[in-house]
Amino acid sequence: MANVTHTSTLAQSAQTYAREYMAKTREFSRNANLYVLHVIGMDMIHGSFTVLFNLYLLAVGFDITFIGLRLMIGFIASAVTAMPAGLVSDRIGRKASFILGDGIGAVIGLVMISTQSELILLWGPALGAFFGNLHHTSEAAFMMENSRKSERVHLFSVAGSFRTLSAMGGALIAGMVPALFIDDIGAVAAYRYASYAGLSLWFISLAPALMLRPLEAEEQPERQTGRVKRAANVFAGLFADIRHPRRIAYFVLTSGLLAVGTAAVAPLLNVVFHEGHIHAGEGEIGVVFAAGELSLAAATLFVPLVAAKMLKVDAIALMRVLSLPFILAMGFLPLALGEGALLIVLAGASHVGRVATFRMSRPLDDAFNMEVLEPRERATSTGIEIAVGAAVSSGAVWLGARLLDSGDYTTPFVIMATFYLVATLIYWKVFRPLERSGAQTTKERPLLAAGEATAG
Repeated sequence: MANVTHTSTLAQSAQTYAREYMAKTREFSRNANLYVLHVIGMDMIHGSFTVLFNLYLLAVGFDITFIGLRLMIGFIASAVTAMPAGLVSDRIGRKASFILGDGIGAVIGLVMISTQSELILLWGPALGAFFGNLHHTSEAAFMMENSRKSERVHLFSVAGSFRTLSAMGGALIAGMVPALFIDDIGAVAAYRYASYAGLSLWFISLAPALMLRPLEAEEQPERQTGRVKRAANVFAGLFADIRHPRRIAYFVLTSGLLAVGTAAVAPLLNVVFHEGHIHAGEGEIGVVFAAGELSLAAATLFVPLVAAKMLKVDAIALMRVLSLPFILAMGFLPLALGEGALLIVLAGASHVGRVATFRMSRPLDDAFNMEVLEPRERATSTGIEIAVGAAVSSGAVWLGARLLDSGDYTTPFVIMATFYLVATLIYWKVFRPLERSGAQTTKERPLLAAGEATAG
């Protein structure tokens, strides 16, 4: 009887949560709804490229080392252009910045999947890095400044879920189209047509983004400063608006450590599944990646519930720690099982578990970071994080590619788990006291002020 009562209570709680969640989404502003539509179309290509692009490069005759070199160039270019992109975002406006980054990014993606030129394939990441940074440094800040405070947690949660569902659709297309037509038209053509489908939706996604309009919000930096300040020189302009250097320094440190761990494996994960001991086909890779996105979409819907029950920093740390067993399993399962269908299933399940746990922390991480920084420093802070993360990722992805090319498919996962753990411990130790103190976007206190002294 007690078990029945407990189950009934859980069911009622779930129903109540679902009703409240839906009520919140029905109250979304016009901007919030348009933003959700935008991310649905935009992220289709991310799912497709995650599955296919490295396999496309292998199919046209390049090796894993070339793939690593290309990724390294992209990360270096991203590091060089990230802070200038943040500055440009502050100057021309958030909306113009992320739409420009999106539109040109789509064109670059179309060129990349349509060429076999080594020169173009190596220049493409360098060119795309600036416009990708222009998008990434602007989008979260724009939605923070042009949405209602009451809807933000649910907005980032819903957008995150639809983003991953869209990537799931792209991954399925990327896996199924080649599996169905590769015998008839060849691998290269099949990879291209699957990518074209995702790219077409990327272009369409620009329409709702263009319809976004500024709100009369209290957090718009332009309204606080009267006009955008002109710095005496570029470097002064990059840092002129920073009010919380210590917070930003720790955001940069922890995101940089996470970037090292991620870059050692994630950009080459389709190569791991296809070329390593797993030997999965395109269709199997597509299903595994799509399942990962689906699990993340479902998990992200519960982010507001987690945020209501726990401190954001506690929830972020918990989700990242839970991802570690899945990461290590992906590295050591091939050693324990050898090849075969069971390895594909378990490695795929481990990938799904890692995605659902680690990436579930992102909406909360975005919300927390934006909350404890002032409007005028948000895009610049994001730009610095991207610059440092990309710089350290360039070395990590090169090392990962060399290890994979040598046949070592275990060490990259050990590197990933180690850096994730260190970054999580630092993040939790530093920012938990800040969140508990209720500190928001007030002027930075002395470096070792009361309440934060023990965090350093």
